[in-house]
Amino acid sequence: MELIGKHPGRSAVVYFLAVIGAGTILLLLPVCSSGNQVSFIDALFTSTSAVCVTGLTVLGTSTDFSVWGQAVIMALIQLGGLGIMVFATSLVLWAGSGLSLSVRLGLTDSFGAKYHTSSSSVIRSVATITFIVEAVGAVLLYFRFRPSMNASDAAFTAAFHSISAFCNAGFSTFADSLEGFRHDSLTLTIFMVLIVLGGLGFVAIGESLRKVADRGIKMSLHSKLCLTTTLILIVGGALAFMVAERSNLLAGESVSVGITNSLFQSVTCRTAGFNTLVQSRLTELGVLVTMFLMFIGGCPGSTAGGIKATTLAVLGVLAFRRLRGFQQATVFRTRIGQDSIDRSLAVVAVAILVLVVGFSLFVLIDEPPMSHQFTRGLFLENLFEVISAFGTVGLTMGVTPHVETGGKLILIVLMFIGRVGLLTLAMALIRPKIRGEVVYLEESVAVG
Repeated sequence: MELIGKHPGRSAVVYFLAVIGAGTILLLLPVCSSGNQVSFIDALFTSTSAVCVTGLTVLGTSTDFSVWGQAVIMALIQLGGLGIMVFATSLVLWAGSGLSLSVRLGLTDSFGAKYHTSSSSVIRSVATITFIVEAVGAVLLYFRFRPSMNASDAAFTAAFHSISAFCNAGFSTFADSLEGFRHDSLTLTIFMVLIVLGGLGFVAIGESLRKVADRGIKMSLHSKLCLTTTLILIVGGALAFMVAERSNLLAGESVSVGITNSLFQSVTCRTAGFNTLVQSRLTELGVLVTMFLMFIGGCPGSTAGGIKATTLAVLGVLAFRRLRGFQQATVFRTRIGQDSIDRSLAVVAVAILVLVVGFSLFVLIDEPPMSHQFTRGLFLENLFEVISAFGTVGLTMGVTPHVETGGKLILIVLMFIGRVGLLTLAMALIRPKIRGEVVYLEESVAVG
C-alpha cells in the first residue's frame, strides 16, 4: 500500500514544521498586522496554533491582525487541517495493511479502491470532501451573517469560520468567539455539524456515505467505533453540562437554549475551541467534564486532537469484558486485535506523561512572582490551558493571553506534540513485527 513516503511520521513532522515556519514569516510582515508589528514569539505561537488547528491565541484575531493577516491564518488552518487528515488517514490505512484481508478491504473500501489505495487517491478524496463540506458550510453561514454585515465581510467571515469549524481550529474573527450567538440555535447547529464532520475522520465519513448509498456494504469496526463513541460522548457530555450549569451559566435560559448550548459545549470541547459559554465561569463539574472531553478528542484520520475516541472505546470494551471474566475484547461481534489494545494503552500512557511533564514545566516557568498561597487557585486554570493545548482544542480560561515568553514556548511545544507527536508515535508502534524476535517466559504481575 503506497502512502506518504516510506516514513509517514517523519514526513508529517517535516510538513508541519515547514508550514509553521512559513506562516510565522508571513505573520511578521507589516501588512498582516492592524497596528504594531507582531513580535516573533507571538507570530510563532499564532502560526503553530493555526497549523495545529488548536485555536489558542495570544493576540486578537480581529483586532491585532489585518484582513491579510486573517487570510494567512485561514490558509494555515486549511493547510494544517488537510495535512492532518491526509497523514492521519494514511496512518489508518497503513495500520490496516497488517490486518486480515477482510478488514483491510473494509477500510480501503471507503476510498472506492478494494485492493490498492495510493497516496494520490487519499489526497484527492480528502481534499474533495473537505472543500465540499466547507463550501456548503460557508454558504449557510453567509446567510446567517449577511443581515448584520455587508456582502464582502459576510462572505469572508463565513469562509473563515467554515474552514475553522471543519478543521476544528476554533479561530474566530469575533472578539468573544461565538458567545454572541448563544441564542441563535440555527447558527450553532451549522457549526456543530461542521465540527462533528471534521472530528469524525475521513474513513468514517467515507464509509458512512457509501453505507447510505448501498445498505449492503459492511462498515469496518473502526468506523462503527468512531460513530458510536462520538454519539455517546456528545450526548453524555451535553447531559453532564446541563446538570453542571443548570443553576449557573444556563440559569434563566429556555429549555431549547440550554439544550443547544450544552450540546455545543460538548461538541466544541472535543478539539474545536469555539465557545458560547465563558469557560472561566464554568462550575467545577463543568470544568472537569470539559477537561475530560478535551483529553479524549475526536477520531483517528480527522482534524481533531486528543488520545482519540477509538482509543477510549478500545480500552472501555477491554475493561468491560475483563470485568465480566472474558479474555477477548469483542464488540459488534468482532474481536479487537491485541495490537490495537497495546497501542491504545501506549498512547494513553504517553499522553499522561506528556501532560504531567508539560504542566510541571508550565507552572514552573510561568508562575507569577508571588506567594504560593495566592497562586494556588491558578492550578486548575493552568491545567485546563495545558490540556487544551495538548488536545489541540483552543478553549481557554483566560490564561493564555497573559503568559510570558517561557509559558508560550511550552504551549507551542505541547500544541505541536499534541498534533504530531502521538501521530508519529502511533506510526512507530504499528511497524511490522520483527522477525526472529526472542520469546521469553511469561509471568503474571499483581496490579490494581
